[in-house]
Amino acid sequence: MRRALFALALSASLLGQDHAIVLKAARMFDAKAGRIVSPGQVWVKDGRIQPGAPPANAEVVDLGDRTLLPGLIDCHVHLTIRAGEDELAQLKDSKADQVLVGVVNARKVLEAGFTTVRDCGSSTDFGDVSLRNAIARGEIEGPRMLVSGPAFSITGGHGDTNGFPDDIHFDESNIVDSPEQAVAKVREWRKRGVDQIKLMATGGVLSNNDDPGAPSFSPAEFKAFVDEATRRGTYVCAHAHGDAGIRAAVEAGVRSIEHGSLMSPETARLMKQKGAFVVPTLYALDSILEPGNPLHIPEGSLQKARAILPLRRAGFKAALDAGVTIAYGTDIGVFDHAKVAWDFPLLVDYGMTPTQALQTATVNAAALLRLDKEIGTLDPGKAADLVAVDGDPTKDIKTMLKVPFVMKGGKVWKKP
Repeated sequence: MRRALFALALSASLLGQDHAIVLKAARMFDAKAGRIVSPGQVWVKDGRIQPGAPPANAEVVDLGDRTLLPGLIDCHVHLTIRAGEDELAQLKDSKADQVLVGVVNARKVLEAGFTTVRDCGSSTDFGDVSLRNAIARGEIEGPRMLVSGPAFSITGGHGDTNGFPDDIHFDESNIVDSPEQAVAKVREWRKRGVDQIKLMATGGVLSNNDDPGAPSFSPAEFKAFVDEATRRGTYVCAHAHGDAGIRAAVEAGVRSIEHGSLMSPETARLMKQKGAFVVPTLYALDSILEPGNPLHIPEGSLQKARAILPLRRAGFKAALDAGVTIAYGTDIGVFDHAKVAWDFPLLVDYGMTPTQALQTATVNAAALLRLDKEIGTLDPGKAADLVAVDGDPTKDIKTMLKVPFVMKGGKVWKKP
C-alpha cells in the first residue's frame, strides 16, 4: 500500500500543472454534444485545457484504448460522515474525528474520478468548510468542494437529533421554526463560509419519528430561506422524498431537489417549468436494503426504505419524461465513499441511456453548481479536470466503476 501511494505521489509530482502535457486516448467524450470523438486528444498547461496544437516539447501521455472524459461531479456527498454510522455512533466521534474521516473520504472520491463534489450537509461544526479550504490550499488531496455546513431542519424533522430521552440535549443551531429564524440562519451560515444552503424539506429514511412523505417547513419558511439565500448570492438545495414537500420547495424557488423519490408527474412538470434540478441518489436506498444489512440499519429505517423503493422508479420516470434536468448525486456517507460511481448503472437501469447518465455527472452537474464556465466539458479554457476509463462508457456504463486515470487542475493524481 505504501509503495502504491509513493508511486502515485511520484507521478503527481512528475506530471505537475506547470508544463505542457498532451493526453491521448482512443476516444474522447464530448459531454455537451453527447457523443464520442475518435481519436481523443487534449493538451493542458497551467492547470487549463489549451486551444490549438500543443508545443513540440510537450510531454505525451498515451492512455491507449481508453476514453477521455471531463472530471466527474457528484452533487450530493457527505465526506465527513463515516458510512454506516447511526446517530449514536456519530455522537461518539469528536469533531476532529469527523474532519479526519473527511480527509480519508476526500482521497477515496478523487481516486474514483470525481474531481468536484457538493457536500450536502456536514455532521461537524462547519468542518466541511475547513476541509474545502485545506483542499483548495493544496494541503490535502481531494476533489474541489462546495459545502453547506449543517443542514437545516424543523424541530423533530430529518436533521434534528431525536430518539433520545428529553433530558439529553444536543446542539440545535440548525433547527429553524419560523421565517425570521430562517433569514437569520442563512446570514450566519454564509458568514461561516458555506457555498449553498441545504434544507430538509421532508422527513427522511435514516431518522427517527418522522415521515419521508410529509413536508417539513411551512410555505413562508421555505420562501424565507430561498429569498435570503438569493440576497446573499447563493441558492437552496432541498432533501425531499414526498411529493408534497418536493412541490412546496419547488414553488418557493429551491434550485435542486435531492432524492425526489415520490415525485408525481404534475410536480415534475412544475420542476421543468421552474428550471429546478433533481439529484436522484439511487444507490443509497439500495445500499440500505442490501441482504444481511451490512450497514446495520435500524428496523424503523428499513421499513421506510422498503416502502419507498418500489415507488421510486415511477418518480424517476416522471422527472425523465418531463425533461427535468437530472444531475448526478450519490449520498455517499450512507454507504462507502469508494462506491461513488455506483449510481451510473442504476441511472441506466432506470431509463437513461449511458450517454445521458454520463451527462448527469458532467454538463448537468456543472450547470447545477453554477460552474459550467469552469468544469463539465473538455473545452479549451476550462479547468484541466479529466479522467480516462477503459473502453467506451457510452456502450458499457459499468466501465465507470473503475477509473484508472485522474487529473485535477492539470495535476495527475492517478495513473495506469
